[in-house]
Amino acid sequence: MGERSRKKLDLTFLALYLSWLCYCVANVQENAPAVTLYVRNKQVSNSVRFGIGVILSVDHLNCTRVMTDVVIDNGILQLTISNPEGYLTAISYAGADNLLETRNKPSNRGYWDVVWDTTHGHGSMTDWILGTDFEVIVNNEDQVEVSFTSKWDSTAWTTSDGKNSRLPLNVDRRYIVLRGSSGFYAYATLEREEGYPASNIYQIRSVYKLDKDKFHYMAISDDRQRIMPMPEDRSSGLPLAYREAVILTNPVDSDLRGEVDDKYAYSSEYKDSYVHGWISFISKIGFWIITPSNEFRSAGPVKQDLTSHVGPTALAMFHSNHYAGLDATMRFQEGEPWKKVFGPYHVYLNTASEGIDVHTLWDDAKQQTAQEVGRWPYEFPMSEDFSKSAQRGSVFGQLLLNHRYSWKTPRTASSAWIGLAAPGDAGSWQTETKGYQFWSQADENGRFLIEEIRAGAYNLYAWVPGVIGDYIYAEDITVTPGSAIDLGDVEFEVIRNGPTLWEIGYPDRSAQEFYVPMPSSIFVNKLYTDSDVNRFRQYGLWERYAELYPDEDLVYTVGASDYRRDWFFAHVTRKVDKGIYVPTTRQIIFHLGDIIPSSAYTLQIALASASRLRYITLYDSDEDTTINKLFGIMALRKIDFVVRSYSLIKELKTTPTDNDESRGTTGKSKFVLPVLACNKKEAASNRKTEGTWNWRQSKVEFRDIVLFLQNNTSPSEAPAELQSGHSPPVRLEVTSRNVVLDNGILQVSFSNPEGFVSGIRYGGLDNVLDTSHKPSHRGYWDIASSVKLDDDGSAEFVLVGASFNIVSYTSEKVEISFVVPPTHSVPLQVDNRYVMLRGSSGFYSYAIFERKQGWPSLQIDQIRAVYKLESHKFRYMAISDRIQRIMPMPQDRESGRPLAFKEAVILTNPTNRKLKGEVDDKYQYSTENKDNKVHGWMSFDPPVGVWIITPSNEFRMGGPHKQDLTAHVGPNLLAMFHSIHYAGKNLSMSFTDGEPWKKVFGPYFVHLNSMPGEADPRTLWEGAKNQMLQEVEKWPYDFPGSIDFPKAQDRGSVMGTLLVDDSYRVAMPAAFAWVGLAPPGEAGSWQHQVKGYQFWTQADAQGRFVIKDVRAGNYSLFAWAPGFIGDFKFSQDLTITPGKQIEMRDIVYRPPRNGATLWEIGVPDRTAAEFFIPDPYPNLVNRLYIQDNQDKYRQYGLWDRYTDLYPKQDLIYTVGVSDFRKDWFYAHVPRRNGYSYEPTTWEIRFPLTEVAPDTTYTLQIALAAAAQAELQVRVNNPNLIDLPLFRTMLIGRDNAIARHGIHGLYRLYSIPVPSSLLKTGENSIFLTQSRGTDFTRGIMYDYLRLESPALNI
Repeated sequence: MGERSRKKLDLTFLALYLSWLCYCVANVQENAPAVTLYVRNKQVSNSVRFGIGVILSVDHLNCTRVMTDVVIDNGILQLTISNPEGYLTAISYAGADNLLETRNKPSNRGYWDVVWDTTHGHGSMTDWILGTDFEVIVNNEDQVEVSFTSKWDSTAWTTSDGKNSRLPLNVDRRYIVLRGSSGFYAYATLEREEGYPASNIYQIRSVYKLDKDKFHYMAISDDRQRIMPMPEDRSSGLPLAYREAVILTNPVDSDLRGEVDDKYAYSSEYKDSYVHGWISFISKIGFWIITPSNEFRSAGPVKQDLTSHVGPTALAMFHSNHYAGLDATMRFQEGEPWKKVFGPYHVYLNTASEGIDVHTLWDDAKQQTAQEVGRWPYEFPMSEDFSKSAQRGSVFGQLLLNHRYSWKTPRTASSAWIGLAAPGDAGSWQTETKGYQFWSQADENGRFLIEEIRAGAYNLYAWVPGVIGDYIYAEDITVTPGSAIDLGDVEFEVIRNGPTLWEIGYPDRSAQEFYVPMPSSIFVNKLYTDSDVNRFRQYGLWERYAELYPDEDLVYTVGASDYRRDWFFAHVTRKVDKGIYVPTTRQIIFHLGDIIPSSAYTLQIALASASRLRYITLYDSDEDTTINKLFGIMALRKIDFVVRSYSLIKELKTTPTDNDESRGTTGKSKFVLPVLACNKKEAASNRKTEGTWNWRQSKVEFRDIVLFLQNNTSPSEAPAELQSGHSPPVRLEVTSRNVVLDNGILQVSFSNPEGFVSGIRYGGLDNVLDTSHKPSHRGYWDIASSVKLDDDGSAEFVLVGASFNIVSYTSEKVEISFVVPPTHSVPLQVDNRYVMLRGSSGFYSYAIFERKQGWPSLQIDQIRAVYKLESHKFRYMAISDRIQRIMPMPQDRESGRPLAFKEAVILTNPTNRKLKGEVDDKYQYSTENKDNKVHGWMSFDPPVGVWIITPSNEFRMGGPHKQDLTAHVGPNLLAMFHSIHYAGKNLSMSFTDGEPWKKVFGPYFVHLNSMPGEADPRTLWEGAKNQMLQEVEKWPYDFPGSIDFPKAQDRGSVMGTLLVDDSYRVAMPAAFAWVGLAPPGEAGSWQHQVKGYQFWTQADAQGRFVIKDVRAGNYSLFAWAPGFIGDFKFSQDLTITPGKQIEMRDIVYRPPRNGATLWEIGVPDRTAAEFFIPDPYPNLVNRLYIQDNQDKYRQYGLWDRYTDLYPKQDLIYTVGVSDFRKDWFYAHVPRRNGYSYEPTTWEIRFPLTEVAPDTTYTLQIALAAAAQAELQVRVNNPNLIDLPLFRTMLIGRDNAIARHGIHGLYRLYSIPVPSSLLKTGENSIFLTQSRGTDFTRGIMYDYLRLESPALNI
């Protein structure tokens, strides 16, 4: 069958399906059950008012009580509403108990809120609209309407601190459910009575927060639909220039990694925002906000506002300052009365049958929207403030355009937007917020019909695509019930002072026709990557201007340039350095053949948007721009400027203010700017003192004019050395003892030939390294080897170069090499490389480690690079968004009190007194490899940051979850490549006699950044994160000179889909599995793999994965999936060749399982994070983690809290009663008994209704960590003298408990349990950690499960 035939069949099927849906809806409405209202506890009667706690009853309803809820049920859906607050707490539909997010408080699921302030300058606040009284308005078999009202209480107006507590509004909030309706309606009447105090309202909306486990797919329009991030993805992401914009650095769905999420990217104009919502692929349910009319929204049809965004959150927006600024504020004077009905809008729910594509729910929602629009105004709302159709009128006519310089007769205003709004000036509808507006788009002949208009007095407004300016009808129009006002032909006199000489753009009230650049590759929303029409929605486009015009500003030549390519869509400042922007000046060059002396030309400028613009200045080509300022606008904030015409130019001297909304303003702004023909030099001498130009008549000699448009909105000037836009070349200086790299931004000094980094000059600091140390201990590489032992069981050897070489030297790049020869102690050769690039604020480092055939045996426990920074400058450490703090000084540790191991110290007399009594331990700042891409230190004076950026983990060992050190007191900054931390000797690199080996570690990037003195130095962290994303995007680098580092073209990739077939579940995608390539080995061997390279990625929600930029070689494909035990290994090894992409299609992981689950404890995620983690001892705290439950496990001494909780009897866990989050201690540790420790035995109690004789049950135990421990398992036998059913023997050197980790190496044990050991009724399993000589010995469980015999499937 051909593609065209298949598409035709698909469309036919879709049409049949939608027709079937319509039939079902009609049939449901015909035969639907009656609508039932419950006020839980007793039944309620029609039109009965309730106070708090007052419940009455009626005859024909049956009901039950749960708290004080109102429940409405029509057999299709059920609403639960809190009484009397009016919060929507639950929506039950299509088998789902609640579509709303039950993790949120009931007040934070479905609600209305208002952002407002007083006129006294206390700042804006958000009020959740709370009801104080509940009333049943209608209650019959066809309709239920309920009301939750609140009246403003003037006695609670002012609090003790002088602030005002509640918005002075009366609110009547209503919900309606109709018989046979797959949804409900909501509306609210907001009212101010006479005498109410002054206030400002910035936002009015209704909010629904949906179940984040169900609703992942958002739909705004036909071309704007996508899988959305989870809320936690934003929390863990990298914030950008404003809080709404975040780069997703570690999303649950790895396909979203690197994307920008910003709720404003999903905004729509009101005229396009009739329906939007969410789809659950799991439940096959759609949740939609349908707004059938815009009459109650503010600021007209092209006002933009939010729709839906990450949460999942669905919004019904009625009023806001978004895309408008403070001019779109509802401002109420003292005593000003007001009333307005917002809504009704419709919350529509739909579901798809098995076999039907859930995306068709969007098509059905659009059909429902068309039906709701056709029914407007609704007849069922019972509020007398909502006008029915009979109470409304209409206006119709034809709009014509009169253009005296171009047309002899008027023309029709094709596709004009024509509307009625409150009386005002032309264009005032853009800022009109208190009343109702009614808009329609004219046809191609300018004919218009505005229907269903509420009775009242209005102006008729219009604007026409292709024409500048705003139209207003000469007289007010009064609409009365049932009136149909025929205006006949109305004529719009187009604003014009002469014929067109030239024009740029198209007057359509947007900048969309101009050049919109492609986004930066690190700032993309993939939804808009291939959408030219929506490209403007990408983040950071404003900074592309500096890339396109790095040295000189935009020059547009009339007749030669094309505005679609040559006029940047936004006139912005130019970024010249981190946080530094300078004004920009655009030039329009045009030719005039003849100039009429002593005459005025008119420059028409229409602005589509203005954001915090202080002033625009127009200059002619004279160099003296101060004297020849032709036009200036101070404090430009309005979204629309009524046409202003000046015969003589005045300099307006309004003082700029700083109260603009940060998101800026939008709309259509227009200026009439006469450009007077005169002698420029004479003009300066005729300037009057009052600021008015007096132009003398004179003959103009010039013909070519250059017009400059200057944006003067800039917070700072560029550094002088950067204004030219050219960075100096990289310089290399070599002496017998030193090597210096300098690129004009920083200077790095090395010892020759040892290769120690002895100095880094940057940002006003002669050396960011600590000069109190010897040059050999400031910046260096070292290894820990078991050849010679110290207290830790290994010795550290600093790598000392013996020869220096220049690898490459150009103006763009310098690469140098220090070669460390093998020694008897360390039979290893290291080629230590450093690279500096032109214009780069930092340097790169990598090392090639090599053992040649025949060299002696060697064991390596650690490989790292170390930088010891200036301790009096660098006091603030940043590891992640959460883990940042002022750190102690080295002498604070020396004077502190050591704890159980040398790394942990109580600060007894720190230099910074605020740190007194805290515990410091470098292991409290460890992270997993997958999260360890950037960390570093900041100096506050001067504000300078030094950062280690590791753009890839391919050269690290132990996989993505291996934990390691980052930075610690010194201040020490580490780049860790290999260690046995959180793993033990299992992860030592052991080389036998004669074993050859070679591996490249790095490159990593040492990044330095700085900022102006007035700014918060902690924003250096944001700059470092941005730089990290750029480095990740550039990987693999193309500049390293070593042939051992393959470039992108020398690598391959692997892609496919991983599925999980768990015998006792439905086969499913391995959602968010970790999939990786590592050297061939057994399943799970990647945890112990240390010599080769590894390449890992996280699959998306559908199990799809792509592993990119893989070095050529042979690998096994490994994986593990959250929610499932065990390790996956693909059956065949893979060979990666340069440029090759291997497509694996569907591969299936069958996790270990022998029978159905009888019970389980924990979550199989390879950590103990879900179990109970106690609060730390008050005298053993790191205050960074006191309020952080996510990192609570990092506190010192938690192991001893077990003894406090279980001083005599060990932990007992009862299946079906206990909760592992509260009742299962995070670590199975010994009990403290005086100054010694003793083994502990935990008991799991569980019932069995029957036991299958002569069969075998299976106990699955997954361990997250083990440290010199032995686990023994006994069934229904607590006697430790008897032999256990199972024992691990001595396992583990992870030390995760003592080193404040939440996991170490993963281990899985499948333990056969003979049925003869079990009994019908109560059973017990005893888990003994038998090695109890000290606190460091113990295990962490990941997950436990008891499985039935296989024959009981």
